[in-house]
Amino acid sequence: MTVLHRFLLAACLALLALSAQAASVLFIATGNVPPGKFRQLAEIARPHGIEVTVRYVDKLPANVDAGLFAGADAVFFDSYLVDYVRGKLAAALPGLRAPHAWLYDAEPSWAGMPEPLARRLIAYYGNGGRANFEGFFATLAAQLAGRPAAGIADPIVFPKTAVYHPKAPGLVYADPLAYLAWKGVDAAAPGRPPIVAIAMHQQYVASMQTDFLDDLIARIEAAGAVPLAFYSPMMDPDALLGLLRPSGRPLADVMINTQIMLNPEGRRKEFEALGIPVVQAMPYRRGDVADWAADPHGITLMDVPFYLAQAEYAGVIDIQVAAATRKGDDQIVTIAPQAAAVVGKAMKLVALQRKPNADKRLTVFFWNYPAGEKNLSASFLNVPRSLMQTLAALKADGYTVSMPASEHELLPQLQRLMEPYYRDGRLDALLRDDLAALMPLSAYREWLASLPPATRDEMVARWGEPEKSSMVVRRRGEQFFVVPRLMLGNVAIMPQAPRGEKWDDKERALYHSTKAGPSHFFFATYLWARQQQASDAFVHFGTHGIQEWLPGKERGLSVFDAPMLAVGDVPVAYPYIADNIGEAQQAKRRGRAVIVSHQTPPFKPAGLHAQITAIHDLLHAWLAQDEGAVKERLKADVLSAVASARIHKDMGWPLARASDEFPEFIEQLHNHLHELAETAQPLGLHTLGKAPDEPHRLATVLMMLGRPFWEAAARHAGAQPGDVNEAIVGDYEQLAQSAPYKLLQRHLLEGAPLDGLEPALQEQLRKARQWHADIGADHELPALLAVLAGRHLRTSYGGDPIKNPDAYPTGNNLYGFDPSRVPTQQAWEAGKQAAEQLLAEHRKLTARTPTKLAFSLWSVETMRHQGLLEAQALWLLGVEPQWDAGGRVTGVKLVPREKLGRPRVDVVLSATGLYRDHFPNVMKQLARAVQLAAQAQEADNPVAANTRTITERLRKQGMPEAAAQRAGETRIFSSESGRYGTGLDDATLATDTWQGKAEGDRKLAQLYLSRMQFAYGPDEKEWGSATAGGQGVNLYAEHLRGTEGAVLSRSSNTYGMLTTDDPFQYLGGLSLAVRHLDGKPPALYISNLRGAGAGRTENAAQFLAKELATRQFHPGYIKGLMAEGYAGTLQVLDATNNFWGWTAVAREIVRDDQWQEMVDVYVRDKHKLGLKDWFERENPQALAQTIERMLEAARQGYWQADAKVVAELKARYRQLSARYDVHSDNARFTEFVGYGLNAPAAAKANAQPAPQAAVQPPEPATPPLQQARPEPPAEQPPAPEIVTGQVLERVEQTPPAPADWSAALLALLLAALAAAGAIRQAGPAAARPVAARSAAAGAPLDGVRRGRRALTPRPVRGRPRPPPSTKPSLLPPRRPP
Repeated sequence: MTVLHRFLLAACLALLALSAQAASVLFIATGNVPPGKFRQLAEIARPHGIEVTVRYVDKLPANVDAGLFAGADAVFFDSYLVDYVRGKLAAALPGLRAPHAWLYDAEPSWAGMPEPLARRLIAYYGNGGRANFEGFFATLAAQLAGRPAAGIADPIVFPKTAVYHPKAPGLVYADPLAYLAWKGVDAAAPGRPPIVAIAMHQQYVASMQTDFLDDLIARIEAAGAVPLAFYSPMMDPDALLGLLRPSGRPLADVMINTQIMLNPEGRRKEFEALGIPVVQAMPYRRGDVADWAADPHGITLMDVPFYLAQAEYAGVIDIQVAAATRKGDDQIVTIAPQAAAVVGKAMKLVALQRKPNADKRLTVFFWNYPAGEKNLSASFLNVPRSLMQTLAALKADGYTVSMPASEHELLPQLQRLMEPYYRDGRLDALLRDDLAALMPLSAYREWLASLPPATRDEMVARWGEPEKSSMVVRRRGEQFFVVPRLMLGNVAIMPQAPRGEKWDDKERALYHSTKAGPSHFFFATYLWARQQQASDAFVHFGTHGIQEWLPGKERGLSVFDAPMLAVGDVPVAYPYIADNIGEAQQAKRRGRAVIVSHQTPPFKPAGLHAQITAIHDLLHAWLAQDEGAVKERLKADVLSAVASARIHKDMGWPLARASDEFPEFIEQLHNHLHELAETAQPLGLHTLGKAPDEPHRLATVLMMLGRPFWEAAARHAGAQPGDVNEAIVGDYEQLAQSAPYKLLQRHLLEGAPLDGLEPALQEQLRKARQWHADIGADHELPALLAVLAGRHLRTSYGGDPIKNPDAYPTGNNLYGFDPSRVPTQQAWEAGKQAAEQLLAEHRKLTARTPTKLAFSLWSVETMRHQGLLEAQALWLLGVEPQWDAGGRVTGVKLVPREKLGRPRVDVVLSATGLYRDHFPNVMKQLARAVQLAAQAQEADNPVAANTRTITERLRKQGMPEAAAQRAGETRIFSSESGRYGTGLDDATLATDTWQGKAEGDRKLAQLYLSRMQFAYGPDEKEWGSATAGGQGVNLYAEHLRGTEGAVLSRSSNTYGMLTTDDPFQYLGGLSLAVRHLDGKPPALYISNLRGAGAGRTENAAQFLAKELATRQFHPGYIKGLMAEGYAGTLQVLDATNNFWGWTAVAREIVRDDQWQEMVDVYVRDKHKLGLKDWFERENPQALAQTIERMLEAARQGYWQADAKVVAELKARYRQLSARYDVHSDNARFTEFVGYGLNAPAAAKANAQPAPQAAVQPPEPATPPLQQARPEPPAEQPPAPEIVTGQVLERVEQTPPAPADWSAALLALLLAALAAAGAIRQAGPAAARPVAARSAAAGAPLDGVRRGRRALTPRPVRGRPRPPPSTKPSLLPPRRPP
């Protein structure tokens, strides 16, 4: 037969084969199986006459039936997640009749085929690789055709555990030591090359999807290290350790994980046993590289539980997206810059392990918060003392450190570093005194040129060329950035730079700038730390800075997003308060940090101070007294004392009613005083690595044990049954004399045996001993040193130590709550109860049932209460969650109206940016819940009615029907993707940008609405849109209209209403928006979850009043702050700023007498604590800023203050300004306080240097604007077709009322003197304020704490300086919820 004949015969046979109907094989897979695998399987199967189809379970419709399998000749299930697949296909599987097999179960199963065939097919498929897949389809084709499977090679069986290398003979080695020998490496040899393990799925090899792994391997080899890519059974508890620790010590120095995390508990134990850091490179599973680059979410919500939450629980750090699916062949391929970042971090971690401590160079960043050039703090951390502790620990561990003699030597130097951010003319002095370094502008430009053009162009468009920065100087013809820093040996300490520039316009920065990233100078400081300082690691010191809050993707950031550009691949250690898990996650995911948890302050029962103790005694005297004249006299005394202390106002009782209903009032007063006395009161601050003083430590244990112990101890001491509940109610200074405290002291400190005590008391005291030991804080500094040594740090959950004592011991890497479990079933039951309590409270206050309520959702809160607030919202809507067997929420379903037993309540959900990032899965369920409630056809359904109203309105404006329906069904809103905050933190402090309540309400409400208007509705593809309601329509505002009440949860004993700016930003901002839209504010509620169970719903005004009574106005609390020295003064300032924030946005919950009490306590020293001397000794600028805030409240008309009080405050401010060179950039305030626009020259001449602890340079009472959270303020709000009053306008400043004649005359004379001085000399150009609002150090929230910094002039060498300009600069934001 000729060659031609053979060719024709083969062609005919091929045509006949093609004409025959191919067999159809269906694969069912889960998202972890790459699509590219099935493309290759289809190519392999086709010559065997088999057509391959794949269906992904995640993309199937709900309740899919057996029609799924129609037409399939065989079905194969390709997934480790067998239970998940069975659950999703519960309705379909009973109808499956075709031969089928589960290919990857621990115990494979099959039906419709002989066992030998099934096992052979499973062996082919499970081992994978081209040869095995050829055998799989050849065998299957023979079976389906009814012919024998003769001549087909047996399966090639790969080892269950092996090391992979693309160039290895046979691709894998079963023995890691044999693999290393092949690589020419002796694992035990000193000085061997670094070994980088890569944890991978065997399926990558089996599926022929190794391009991504091969790239990682090549990068590791190019870095001079040895890759050790391995796979092992994920659920085998011995496999990983057996492979990586064959002789008792780890083979690898660091690990890169590429696996989905299915066994987090097992991996957590294995990672701890290995003791090496584990970073992660994960694939983007919703498209190719371009799709990921354009995705603002970064990591899709379906991947958050397994690639983020569970991986972080296991101890994985620095999780990066490093691969995507290539279009065309569905191959998983590397995203080159991302993979380089992963390998770069791995190599720097190895360097930390190998470099001697004496040679390591570190950079420690601290936060300029609250705003002010003298201010540095972190959330509940005494920063100066903690820095001293840290430096001492570093020195003891062999680091090259020059130790300051004391915090009083360290603090003034750190404060000087912030001067240039507030005052001009300070750079030369810092350089002269070696408190700043020069960063060549050419080096910065070289770095800038290396960035993608779009990134570079955006920076230049916003900030101009780098040399425009106010921090640039010229030396010897070359330009440099001046980088303030203090060098202590090899350790640099520096303030995190302001986000903006001092020349930026305040009005624009606050109200109109929404897209600005950080300035050139911000990046230059980090570049200096990476390149010139050559830092081996960074330490971000305390909760928290702004780097992790900068614009960029929500999760899975690009290396070209601002947060990543700042830190690069340098390892970051981040001491963080244990009770702020949510924001700690942000620092991990967007800050590339390893968290080192630290304690909260210690706690004690607040007790009663003298004035309140007297009321308590009178109350008991009245209760014990028989009827008659004496009892009436006691009643009058009680009412008089209550009125004097204003307690009736705190309780919401008019005094006349209290008199008329005195027995009921007495009962509620008694309960109120007990609640105050038993409230957990923070005692000062925490110092890193230092245990609390013993009395405070014991008091903390007392609070952990709670009421059951207090009452048991009282009974043990012989208390009468009626007095048991008085166990710790009394004078706060007498706590040590109480029965519970004395019992603890006897058994914990004095070692008394437990014999003879009741069994319950014995058990409580055993717990107390453990908790007492855990409060030692002795793991914190060793943990920080471990991170700086490149070692693994164990994980823990953290939280409020009073509610969750297991949050201690600290010194761990915090992980968050799995979002797929929100709400938990326990939170659901408690939430239903809390929702009904909320309705009852609203009816009690307003005499009607609400039809629309709003909730403020925070990540940090949900991390604590695990979905109780979300459960309230669901139950009000009449929708309930559904869980799988593992406790994960799989969906929601409508509760029938008859079962609900009441009308549904419409719910608007305002989520913080942090919540949006951390709980997208929950938002999806909530969005579906709203849709179900909106579509329920019921006569009394306000959700449906409101949906119809908005839908119809939008439809009439020309919106397509489907889009209008989706907009009508949308109820979840947040800030723009990758941005955080409402902008109210800075705007409320910028009281020179509006005049009076009317303008303030308008501007602040419009700012809030523009910043929080981004919609998250029923269609996930539209999430984050500001135009969900159409162009010119603020859909959030439309849905907020008619809101009758708004709810915020408080679940922490550490954080209250005044500890951060987040509560007033989010709940207060929402209230102000409703006031702006409807003309009246909604009722504000706090869901108080500090206790057990459902807690209780409280009126926000009363909740705030109780917080003031147990903290800001309580002498015991103030004494705790005074013991902290300088750091305590900033707590007073911060609380006052936040109290003002509430006044500005929700004045209905703040009273004039509370402002007066602020004056009485802090300015007049009502409790005789020595506050005047304390402030002036430690930080007089903090007192001046506090007084400025009080005066601004009065000047703007929010506080109706007595004229004499205002005059007294002005005089005290002027006195502080004269003695300590205090200035404000607020021109209206300076004129109001009696200076006109200039600080008096005489005051400058007489200025005394601040005490050592309080620093030398003056600080402005109100600094210039700082950028809110990590995002800039909002753009002009939408047009008013639906949302009225949304146009932002510049309003001419109205001159304030003139000061009295004497003050005006004095100001004129002083101004003349200053002018004369100016003529005698050529003075420098007027200083312009630097808006340097720096990282807020702060508490949770899902928020961001921050302040503003201003640059104000200060006398230099006795020469008068011109007055400061009031131009601000953008500053950094603080925390978001």
